[in-house]
Amino acid sequence: MLFRQLFIQGWCVMAEQAEMREAVRQRYATAALSVLESGGGSCCGPSGCGSADPVTADLYEPGEAPSKGALAASLGCGNPTALIDLVPGQTVLDLGSGGGLDVLLSARRVAPGGVAYGLDMTDEMLALAERNRAEAGTENARFVKGTIEDVPLPSASVDVVISNCVINLSTDKDKVLAEAFRVLRPGGRFAVSDIVLLRPLPAEWMPVVGLWTGCVSGALLDVDYLTKLAAAGFANPSIQVTRTYTRDDLAEMASELDPESLPAGAGIQEAIAVLEGAFASAFIRADKENQAGAEEHVPAIKVFEGPLCCNTGVCGPDPAQALVDFTADARWVADQGVPVARANLAQDPAAFAADGLAVAFLKTAGAEGLPLVTVDGVTVLAGRYPTRAELARYAGLSTADASTQEACCGGAAAEADCCTPAVQTVQVASPSGGCCGGDR
Repeated sequence: MLFRQLFIQGWCVMAEQAEMREAVRQRYATAALSVLESGGGSCCGPSGCGSADPVTADLYEPGEAPSKGALAASLGCGNPTALIDLVPGQTVLDLGSGGGLDVLLSARRVAPGGVAYGLDMTDEMLALAERNRAEAGTENARFVKGTIEDVPLPSASVDVVISNCVINLSTDKDKVLAEAFRVLRPGGRFAVSDIVLLRPLPAEWMPVVGLWTGCVSGALLDVDYLTKLAAAGFANPSIQVTRTYTRDDLAEMASELDPESLPAGAGIQEAIAVLEGAFASAFIRADKENQAGAEEHVPAIKVFEGPLCCNTGVCGPDPAQALVDFTADARWVADQGVPVARANLAQDPAAFAADGLAVAFLKTAGAEGLPLVTVDGVTVLAGRYPTRAELARYAGLSTADASTQEACCGGAAAEADCCTPAVQTVQVASPSGGCCGGDR
């Protein structure tokens, strides 16, 4: 009987969480479509999209945005890119990137050599972000579909995690913070803008969907935010309130709530009384410290290639330049202590058959879509070989050290046996009796 009761309670909680997530997804999908069609919009706040509500207004300096469309679609409650110093060569991840404004701003600051990733669960937002990226002409921004509770990036692959009024929307904030900690490299930083509660909301107001999708009722108490950051492993957590809201602000926000969603007998004045002094916009910061004695994570980098004459493809007097460059770059990364496992269809088809990502990729893209690059079981690139800077980023190395060096393979150098790959998935004898250095 107890088990059945607990099961029912657990199912109800999951159903409620799914309902809240779908409400958030629908609201932000509508936001993106509104911006795509009209070129304007704003969402974080019960006033919804298409208006500069008190939460989202005047967060960025005039002329700061690299894309007018990205600024029009800004849905946040702060400017996380003002939180932290970013330097060229870093990797930045924006949790819940929406229209992409903070990604584009970050990408500009980490260039050259760095990259900014935007993660969003909404197809419409991803389409909007790609449009804004094209408008800005930003080459080092990447937008990825996924949820902030299950980030599709390798562990220890990011230098800075940012977010703008999104974590409060999650129904599993412990998981979000754990994922942020996982993807950060040792020494990495967490720097987000979010809504925090300064005092608890009455229980009857917590389920109001308009307050949840408007970033309020899903927010954490400031002290709870700090506690959860510490529990996730972060050091030096801090909260800095950046914006509070007047009664006029609250009246504007409350007027947009669906009266039927409010607690029985409650109206606008009751909503204002509940919200007054209850929440604020804030900067939240924390660090992932280097842990003395902790075992260093070595990323598992795999490259699945099309058919080659030998394990590296650097064969004969006139090898393809892309293979020459990549072989040299893979050796450089391996020399820094991070092996690059390579497998090609001609020499090692078994490696493809044993890897679920490779099998799925071949079914959808075929051999002509290769090469495929994965890191820690996550696809990071397809259709071309990574550059040295990209390999360095996958390996958690400084991209400043990844300057291109002359490849040793090809031509007469091949006769000197210098094009032996630094790392190979297997050693396979060539049917023709050998073609390149250590691949013989």
